[in-house]
Amino acid sequence: MKLRVQVASTPAEVLRCQYLIAEVYNKEYEVVFSTDRYDLEAKIEPWPHRYFMVLDGAELAATLGLYQRQTYVERFGGVAREDIERELEAAGVKGGYDSSNLREVTKIVVSPAYRGRGLARLMVGCAHSRSFLSDGGDEQPLVVFCAKRSIAEKVHQAAGLRPRRVKPFPYYKVHELYRSADDPMDSYLIIPHLDVPARWYDLALPSDCDTNLMREEGA
Repeated sequence: MKLRVQVASTPAEVLRCQYLIAEVYNKEYEVVFSTDRYDLEAKIEPWPHRYFMVLDGAELAATLGLYQRQTYVERFGGVAREDIERELEAAGVKGGYDSSNLREVTKIVVSPAYRGRGLARLMVGCAHSRSFLSDGGDEQPLVVFCAKRSIAEKVHQAAGLRPRRVKPFPYYKVHELYRSADDPMDSYLIIPHLDVPARWYDLALPSDCDTNLMREEGA
């Protein structure tokens, strides 16, 4: 299946992404979103700042968001600069990154009609392109995310990424229909030049992709 992957660049495209995220999160997790407040115990989450689209013709097949500041793992996961710096040191990274310059890939959603086709893996891989993470600039941010361990394995690792587990994610009511004792949540770090394959990091956007790519990669 041929798909178009791109950044949501107009207000109308952003609204389409927000609508699909809200629809899925409300139905499956009873979560709502807000631009000016959040309360994880009341299941109110902050909207991402930037969005990625997977289009099948005119149909929005999948989307995800990006926190460009005040990341979820920092605000709610207790991840501090010291935690990031510890991971960089453990990886042998001595320069090139600012431990406070983080981007967080979040709210991975595939439309129900398109599930089971590898779109989440394809989208997550493409969303780690430099042009999406840095908004076209020259900066090189670090990438973080929080997810169930099964998602980190079946989506991120299966796409060829190498997420590094930083610490367990605290329990909040907002995740009660998402996480479980058997599949807990953690905060993760991705160091782009070490953990993101060049085929993703150097991907020019917008681009046309084939879902067969994931099958060819064994994902």
